[in-house]
Amino acid sequence: MKRGLKLVVALFVLAGCILFAAALAGGLMDDAAFTPAAKEAAH
Repeated sequence: MKRGLKLVVALFVLAGCILFAAALAGGLMDDAAFTPAAKEAAH
């Protein structure tokens, strides 16, 4: 049971890293997303 739990946690962390890397590569973390104009558009 503990081995399975460790595997699930490891896979979750790996998936998080992959998603973060994909977001960076895809430009989702672009600085333009955090400009005042973008914040106004979100409201």
